[in-house]
Amino acid sequence: MSFRRLHDEHMFAGLSDADNGYSCPVPSNGRRSEQLALLVDQVQDYAIFMLDPEGVVATWNRGAERIKGFRADEIIGRHFSTFYTPDAIARDHPAHELEVAVEVGRFEEEGWRVRKDGSRFWANVVITALFDASGKHIGFGKVTRDLTERRALQEELLRSNADLQRFAALAAHDLAEPLRTIGGLADLVSRRYGDQVPAEAIPFLEQIVAGVGRMDALIESLLGYARAGELPPGEQFVAVEPVVRRVLDDLHAATEATQATIALDIPPDAEVRTGEYGLALILQNLISNALKFSQGPEPKVTVAARAREAFWRISVRDHGPGIEAEHLETIFEPFRRGKGPAEPGNGLGLTTCRRIVERHDGMIGVESRPGEGSEFWFTLPAA
Repeated sequence: MSFRRLHDEHMFAGLSDADNGYSCPVPSNGRRSEQLALLVDQVQDYAIFMLDPEGVVATWNRGAERIKGFRADEIIGRHFSTFYTPDAIARDHPAHELEVAVEVGRFEEEGWRVRKDGSRFWANVVITALFDASGKHIGFGKVTRDLTERRALQEELLRSNADLQRFAALAAHDLAEPLRTIGGLADLVSRRYGDQVPAEAIPFLEQIVAGVGRMDALIESLLGYARAGELPPGEQFVAVEPVVRRVLDDLHAATEATQATIALDIPPDAEVRTGEYGLALILQNLISNALKFSQGPEPKVTVAARAREAFWRISVRDHGPGIEAEHLETIFEPFRRGKGPAEPGNGLGLTTCRRIVERHDGMIGVESRPGEGSEFWFTLPAA
């Protein structure tokens, strides 16, 4: 069996005893002990082995041989720093890992490791300090998983997303100028030559101007979506209430048009770890939507913040028509909106909000019932 002990057998003597002090003691039954050793030996997706207190390899399983390339007789008795890159060895990183494991019980990280043939692989590493029944430190358990393929896929996905963002920004910019020119010319013809333009042609000019306005809004939404993907997470600590008030100032005309009352319920200590631009963009989308859907003789929109452990939960509530249950699951997807001609927007605002929130390790959602209004909420890490 390749799950072998170091020649210094007495160091791990009693491995099969129930009182050996390990976090998962091996049953005293000899047969079950052999079964456990066989199980560990034959695991091939993980390198599972033990180190003595100095970091010397004491045992080896088939997963370790497959991932790292060493046979048991080639590696047992050698220091585990053999698996580390030259720069990691130069800064004494292997020793640091063992020190942390002894101090707090375990050490975990992802980083580059080296195979027998000198090639590198991206590894998830967990080192657990082992103690006997008397509390004496007797070594370490080490589990390593090869994540090279997953890392490559993640990097490819990041590159693809970056390319998509650049394309969206470029396309939006290149579309904006000719559209605005068309809209400007149509408006100019209508104003300068209004008396000479046939009456039946005026509605067509108005449709051109309105269509350009809608396309311009869509382009701005695309740009906002692209910028949201470029926002670095955890930029700074931002007070919530001042940002809300600035957004409300920007939405003053919309508020006046709906005659809505805006209620704020935000504690003065509400601060989140994000960028001011990102927070403002989320609030602008959510408050703007709430104003669009405000109904009744006295429409009201409430913006609130509540502390939730390491997060702040920020919500925007309206008293509009609410959202059908069938649309709640898809409302944050690109270009997805509620059904009906009265539903304004281009379907990117909520998607942009979700993108910003998730980049900052937060969550976003909605609670709504038809006829009872909607409450959109999101969480962001507390400062």
